[in-house]
Amino acid sequence: MRITPWRRISKALGVRPVVSADIGLRTPMRVERYLFQARRQEIPALPTALLIVHLGGARVSGGRLHGRQSSYLPSFAVFIAAGCPSQWQLEGAVDVAGFYLPAALGDRLARHAEAAAEATSEYQFSDPLVTAAALQIVEELRRGPDSDARFLDELGRVLLRQTERVFEGRTGSRLSPSPTQLSRLRSALGWIDRHLDAEITNAALARHVGLGESHFRHVFVKAFGVSPNQYVRQRRLERARHLLALTSRPIAHIASDCGFTSQSYLTTCFKARHGVTPARFRRALLQQNGA
Repeated sequence: MRITPWRRISKALGVRPVVSADIGLRTPMRVERYLFQARRQEIPALPTALLIVHLGGARVSGGRLHGRQSSYLPSFAVFIAAGCPSQWQLEGAVDVAGFYLPAALGDRLARHAEAAAEATSEYQFSDPLVTAAALQIVEELRRGPDSDARFLDELGRVLLRQTERVFEGRTGSRLSPSPTQLSRLRSALGWIDRHLDAEITNAALARHVGLGESHFRHVFVKAFGVSPNQYVRQRRLERARHLLALTSRPIAHIASDCGFTSQSYLTTCFKARHGVTPARFRRALLQQNGA
């Protein structure tokens, strides 16, 4: 029996996807969501193109694609053409969505990538709409039989068309900061993670990396597709999710630990991002673990 590309990915990762389903009323597209942790991970060459969208969790860096060094930054998306293996270096647990693209679209994007990415069949980019559509798709699929097939079809069309627009240069940003900028950005990201429980301002981050505030914000948005303030809130929510899942600390204490001004503000931000309150998120995990 022929092994499907998504089963090959699951076997390579050594874990089962938390979401795995087809969407699309005319041209079905396989969608999977993975939560996993590994220091080094190799992805085999697949017969179909793959779009990977980073939804949260740790940074991914130090990987090699086609024999050259690459750096993946938070909230990135990466297109991998059919027949191209990849290798990842992870800095912790990651939350990613994978979209196995229709052949015609995969071929078109591969041609764009080869022209724009130094003759390689990969393309790293950041686009808020692509990330938002991917997250909404996998969250809707969590509803199982109750998921809205027509809504998923519409979301899939938005995701694919916006990805094409990125490749056409109409929107989004290519993740290709200079070595100097990349070093500064990594320093800024490390500083953010060490100070999540305190006030973090653009001015403080700019001083830390030795840039003017407006220039720092421009470099940050160009690299990540989000503002420094949006990124800080994202990291705070990721840490809150980690503490909710792995500790029994009161939610009010978690809010303080993660830099939220109050438990109610954490609840507002968490529900906007994940669709549930922190308390419901924790209860659902306990139920899944049989507690």
